[in-house]
Amino acid sequence: MNQDEIDRIENNSDGGSTEEPNSHAEQDVPMQIDEPIPEEEQQSTRVMENDFFQDNTCIEVARCSWDRPVRQNYLQGCHWSPDGTCVLTTVNNDGMHIVELPNDLYSSNMVSDDRPVDLLTSAVHVKEGGLVYDCAWYPGMNSLQPETCCWIASRQHEPIQLWDAFTGNLRCSYKGYDQYDEVEAALCVAFAPLDGATIYGGYKKSIKSFDSKTPGRESSSWRTKSTASCLAIAPSMPDTIMFGSWNRSITALDVRSGDCSPVGNYNPENSHTAGVTCIVFAPNKEQLFASGARKDPKILFWDIRYPSQPVRTLQRTCTTNQRISLDFSPLGQWLISGDTRGILHAWNLHELGENERPKELLFPLHWDCLNGVSFHPHMPIMATASGQHHFASAGKDVENGEPDVSASEEPTSKEVKVENSLTLWWIGKGQFSDE
Repeated sequence: MNQDEIDRIENNSDGGSTEEPNSHAEQDVPMQIDEPIPEEEQQSTRVMENDFFQDNTCIEVARCSWDRPVRQNYLQGCHWSPDGTCVLTTVNNDGMHIVELPNDLYSSNMVSDDRPVDLLTSAVHVKEGGLVYDCAWYPGMNSLQPETCCWIASRQHEPIQLWDAFTGNLRCSYKGYDQYDEVEAALCVAFAPLDGATIYGGYKKSIKSFDSKTPGRESSSWRTKSTASCLAIAPSMPDTIMFGSWNRSITALDVRSGDCSPVGNYNPENSHTAGVTCIVFAPNKEQLFASGARKDPKILFWDIRYPSQPVRTLQRTCTTNQRISLDFSPLGQWLISGDTRGILHAWNLHELGENERPKELLFPLHWDCLNGVSFHPHMPIMATASGQHHFASAGKDVENGEPDVSASEEPTSKEVKVENSLTLWWIGKGQFSDE
């Protein structure tokens, strides 16, 4: 968040500035707990979700790209901040980035299809420090209160770290220890959804919790039979953690008793065919949640009250081990997901089509794998992230990097287009030219 953004929000110059050099020295500043913004205050500016995708199109309004294929700078998901001012994304071999929403969109009720596309640059950049496993915004994040502007991330060989969204500095760390009393990296992270007072981390054989105000060692730990590859917590059920695993299982953990309850089973119709990589709760009916897995075309809907089998199955194209995320719209009417072809799937959960399934819309938005999707918290705007790992061509000479002439004479498969970009789309009412 730069100085212009702070001035726009506060009408003064008291905020932070990204002109300060990024320093990764740990400041050991604990999380400051503040009350989240009341839902009633957000509801007044939230548009009706019936207008989403109404014109069967998505208007591109802004883009930030990493155009050096040789560095494999593919993106790994995207996350709108809770106050909707910026987007957090992870870039392979280039750390974590925050980009800001263009100023003119704050007051827009309609966008024209001939609006110039803004080329965005990173307002905050945390440079590469190892593979980023997962990240999450502080749920009470508010740009008017700089102390709340932060996120947590887990990186390879590192503890859970809390980062400042104004300066990109490291505030503090939360360290989980294994059975040998050595620090281990969390594979997934999440804040307690109501107040952010607790941080949860999923590990290879345990789930650990940390007091946000007290950096350091974990406060509680629960042993699990399987590795926690992703986790989610519903605001209405703050004592229940739903986590997926690489062994295809989904489990509900009660943090009060430590009991674990299985969701589904290993039958093909009642489970995923590979490791679970994404779990999201529906905001309007929090007893329902959706799950997705790597190299599995199925999106499964579950009712936590009847966990033996899924209540609904949707389909997408997923032929990669990379995590392809899901996201519900703020009021729960829409579910979106990308796929490996760069196509966005949008399901209207309030309108049933053929075979009594939610009406589905398809939008070809990217040339490469569309792995990240995120709805703006109270505007008709969507963020998408694209890219995936591409192996070097078999027709390259390994020693000098020149094409192998003999190999190039043979017919080759269709050339893959590499696109590593974070893109913002207007999905509300639009103005369209006659052309």
